[in-house]
Amino acid sequence: MAAKIPVVDMGKLGLGHFDSPQEEERKQVGNEIAEAFRNVGFVYLKNHGIPQQVIEEVFSSSKEFFCLDPQIKRNYSRGVTDIQGYTEVNRERLATEKDIKELRESYDINRVDGMFPEEVPALNSSTSRIIQYCKDLSTRLLALVELALGVKKNYFLSSHQRMFGANNPSCLRLLYYPPLSEGYNKEGLIRCGQHTDYGTFTLLFQDTMGGLEVLNRAGQWLHADPIPGTILVNIGDLMQFWTNDEFVATEHRVLVPSEEVKQSRARQSVVCFVHPDDEVLIEPQNSCSSVYTPITSKEHTHRRFQETYSY
Repeated sequence: MAAKIPVVDMGKLGLGHFDSPQEEERKQVGNEIAEAFRNVGFVYLKNHGIPQQVIEEVFSSSKEFFCLDPQIKRNYSRGVTDIQGYTEVNRERLATEKDIKELRESYDINRVDGMFPEEVPALNSSTSRIIQYCKDLSTRLLALVELALGVKKNYFLSSHQRMFGANNPSCLRLLYYPPLSEGYNKEGLIRCGQHTDYGTFTLLFQDTMGGLEVLNRAGQWLHADPIPGTILVNIGDLMQFWTNDEFVATEHRVLVPSEEVKQSRARQSVVCFVHPDDEVLIEPQNSCSSVYTPITSKEHTHRRFQETYSY
């Protein structure tokens, strides 16, 4: 039977300081999350502590930006090394098949003090708020993973000191999948090609459209439909390296829904990519039996960007 994506409730942990006396509760939740990362690479989290209003504000300002004139959006284009800004359709390619077309736009925020479009003032304030919540949640998740794996305290936390600061590629990505207009050639069209994420883990906020699919270890595609009140978290390449394949960076994709009513609507999501600081050397646990060569966070991420971006 195919492993499903588990739902883990973080509510019992509260939102206070992580060193509060809840050892057994923290260990239980950490073990549930770790088990999901071992078996599927994805987990739904509920009672995660990020207010729904904060999420909705980001979706609103994101939509406002993507509805701007294309030339205005191009004024804020990102690069390969400078990763703050806009990426138009066909600039980033994740699918490896030549006959696959990906219909997707994005805006990346690596620094809250970086470039923002002056035409949408709310984008800066709304994304700055959710980034702080994402940093707090990421810190709690890293501590839970440390506890579940039995590694020393701050083993992972100490490598993520500058999230959304200088010399760290952590990024909030606003994604917009345009609607399919009437008469559009749908042959070979998808919204996001099959890929793994690059960093430690990813926090995903979905709208109600669906379309995300996850490839489990049995080679079966699972629907990762949105569940109200939850966010999805998945493992990235560097955490798979770090754990020497104990945790799996699962391939995933976004397909175009078959229902015409959904094809005529845009799809949105907000993604927080969490990465270690640039200089951190990722060395697998039990490295004597590993197939991975140690690599820094910056080297791996830059190599992946060079592979997927076209300028």
